[in-house]
Amino acid sequence: MYSRIGITLVSVFLLVTTLSAQDNGKVDYSGNLRLAYVSSTDDAINHFEGTTFLRIRLGAFYTFNANNGFKARLATTQSSKLPKPKFTVLADGGGLNRGSISFDEFYYQFQNDVTQIKAGRFRYYPKILSNAERSHFRFMSNNVNVHWLDGVYIKRDLNEEWFTELVGEYQPRNQTSVPYRGNLNFGNNEHNFASYLGVDNRTRDKNNIIQKGFGLFVAPDAYLKSGSYSTYLAVMSRMVYDLPRPDILKGGSFRIAAEVGQNLNSPFENGTNAVISFGVNGFAEKHRLMAEFAKTDAEWLTPNVYVPNADELEFRYHFIMSDNMKIEARYRIRDYRTNRATNYNFFARFTYSF
Repeated sequence: MYSRIGITLVSVFLLVTTLSAQDNGKVDYSGNLRLAYVSSTDDAINHFEGTTFLRIRLGAFYTFNANNGFKARLATTQSSKLPKPKFTVLADGGGLNRGSISFDEFYYQFQNDVTQIKAGRFRYYPKILSNAERSHFRFMSNNVNVHWLDGVYIKRDLNEEWFTELVGEYQPRNQTSVPYRGNLNFGNNEHNFASYLGVDNRTRDKNNIIQKGFGLFVAPDAYLKSGSYSTYLAVMSRMVYDLPRPDILKGGSFRIAAEVGQNLNSPFENGTNAVISFGVNGFAEKHRLMAEFAKTDAEWLTPNVYVPNADELEFRYHFIMSDNMKIEARYRIRDYRTNRATNYNFFARFTYSF
């Protein structure tokens, strides 16, 4: 059955990419290639025995008319240490297993001046305007891995500054496409649904706040707590301050980004997450620097980046070589609040987009 589904999806993808010859539609192609080196060890200095990964994503967006379109994109992560590539439709390991090939986007889109709707398979996370551009809610398709969301997304402008986002997602048992942490495992039911409702403002105000927002995440009957399943309910808020210093930073700015979240089905001291970063953004239009501090309690389980029951310090650098090429480097220290040894992580990546 799965092979038939895969053949059908590939056929539709090939059909979309050939429709550019039609007069009543338009096809836009996009994709990226990411070459990354990753090392994770309990040694602060020795990072010479890591792994190199190549991630490739190739997609096409077919526009039917001014308001309607369809996108399909194939994705894979490859390495010399991985088995022979295989094609799959379902998630096979909290997203797409390294070495596999699948669609990480396959959706219909409607969009007008105030509303955007996606239905199908797509990527989503509440984008934070920090130098890392990642959220403590979750981060879709992180440094190496490929993840997606199956469901529906609705974005609607409330006024000239504020907009709201509603996400409804489907998570089948044992085939989760988003790798939540620990006991938020969707293991009680064969079919699971979760939702996110957020309100955001990304307009610079007179105090140089360039983003402010908050959100609510609900995962019914998906949270294993005290031997039984209950609802995971989490609130989160975000704010980003950006001070332009064009003379000192050659057009750049000083930037501070903060997020705070709380698992409401948990004692306060066990379910809080807080992330704050300080950085220089857009120095000479090419460089970004950042130092980030994160504190994650044992029962804050929504991200695949920040580990529960740990404190983290990360240094990150971006070099934007051109509009379609950039280099990133990161060094992270993760201090567990248990008996686990402190983890040191080094990551470097080259990205080419087209």
